[in-house]
Amino acid sequence: MVMEPAMPMIITARHIGNRKAKVRCNKEKLKEVFKRHDVNGDGRLSQEEIRKAFNDLGSNCGLYRAWIALPRADKDKDGYINITNQELDDLVDYAYERGYMHD
Repeated sequence: MVMEPAMPMIITARHIGNRKAKVRCNKEKLKEVFKRHDVNGDGRLSQEEIRKAFNDLGSNCGLYRAWIALPRADKDKDGYINITNQELDDLVDYAYERGYMHD
């Protein structure tokens, strides 16, 4: 008996059984996550807020990610990411390149 090779399964649904399938975050989703972590509402993200955002995105090393991302995106070198200008976009680009996933 000759066995036919199995066809690869293509999953298009977002749910697999009782678990949700994870999908890659788009830039808008990442932007939402970072903005949500501006807990004091000052319009900028501290290193601690960035760390928590990366942790919520599933990073095993949120502190490291924040430590690397902050100087890359902090154009005015004030130690914060301004969420109303290009700095947030640069932070989102950094996170997007790392391929974070969400439910």
